[in-house]
Amino acid sequence: MLFKNYNQIKYKLNGKELTLSDIFKHVSFKDIELSNAYYDYYIEDGESPELVSLKFYGTTEYSWLVLLVNGISDFQNEWFESQAEFKRKLDLNYGGDAFYISALPDIEPGDVMVKVTSQSGNFATDVEPTAYRHIAEFDPVLRKVRGINGGGTFESGDNVIFARKESNGSITTIIFFDKSEEPEETDYTDLLFIEPYNISLDYFYTSNNIVLSPYRAGITGYNVDTDVTYVDEGTTGNNFAVTLLYKYGACGGTPVSGSIKKQIIEDVTNKYYERQKIKVLRQEYLVSVLDLIDSALASDQIGNTFKIIV
Repeated sequence: MLFKNYNQIKYKLNGKELTLSDIFKHVSFKDIELSNAYYDYYIEDGESPELVSLKFYGTTEYSWLVLLVNGISDFQNEWFESQAEFKRKLDLNYGGDAFYISALPDIEPGDVMVKVTSQSGNFATDVEPTAYRHIAEFDPVLRKVRGINGGGTFESGDNVIFARKESNGSITTIIFFDKSEEPEETDYTDLLFIEPYNISLDYFYTSNNIVLSPYRAGITGYNVDTDVTYVDEGTTGNNFAVTLLYKYGACGGTPVSGSIKKQIIEDVTNKYYERQKIKVLRQEYLVSVLDLIDSALASDQIGNTFKIIV
């Protein structure tokens, strides 16, 4: 490993003196994409730095060099992990479904969403207790609830209530205002649209990469207030029903013409596949580079830059 090349110095730790590698010195590579001393290589699914080292150098001994060339110091988060592990993390961080609601109750992670089966006026009178989801996240701008676990089924158009377990152990229903043209107290709201959370809306943008407010009325129209929910179907005025966000849900997840949907996992997925491509030092330069690294670590000079001449 790399540490065997480091100078040994004395550390004091918890009153004891230990001899350890001098990790305050380090070596890095610059502008490696411009050098002919490297191969472009795509890591295979589940392949470790040790296996890459074995493939190119016939030994696992230079796994540290594979990481060093690519500036990877945090193996757990920077190395191209297996697709199974990537999927596991996606399921953990982006699992469940996205439920778009029309109102803005004060929802918190840990609350529970339950399907309403009947209501009278502005209050639910009966629920389906087996149809519920635990709330993992709530985005008030997109009015998007991330629901995980639970049971039962939900469909667009269903009414739902939100419940919270208080510190004393009691369960209370969350009361809020429906934000209609004449706001009234209520305990339920409707589901505009449901989709898997991992492909849910992050934001809208144009073909020119201009980010659009989800409360924009069409592409060339005006914006409406983010904290108002006018659910009438009028086509003018300060009206939630004309916004990109409302139309997206009402049209079953199809963005208004002229707007493009950015999915919430696009950047995560792109960064994952970007890590698949790495640089590997050509075998013919291995000895000379190892000599340079040894010299750099043994030197008392700071800030020296070494170049590989090809």
